[in-house]
Amino acid sequence: MDSPPIHPRRHPDTAFRKIGDAGGMVVIPGRSEVKVLNPVGIVVFSLLDGTRDIEALASAVEAEFDTSPEQARRDVLEFLLDLQREGMLAEEAAVPGETSR
Repeated sequence: MDSPPIHPRRHPDTAFRKIGDAGGMVVIPGRSEVKVLNPVGIVVFSLLDGTRDIEALASAVEAEFDTSPEQARRDVLEFLLDLQREGMLAEEAAVPGETSR
């Protein structure tokens, strides 16, 4: 697993709660563990519905945090890989209107 899904989405068993503007929490599926999210993590995690690709997620981070496109993409990829390792992403499903690889 060295690359996240093209259209990542949250694992359906995750429970997500935003806490103010400073952070948020996600309960990891199948375990009694909680992952604390920073503001960038909150933006990305809230958009993981399987309809956006990595570039769209990076654009949202870039716009929200006034950062460079390169830094936003690196941050999103790092975060998605972490979520994938933790089992917090669902298996990739086909997006309507797209052909399979």
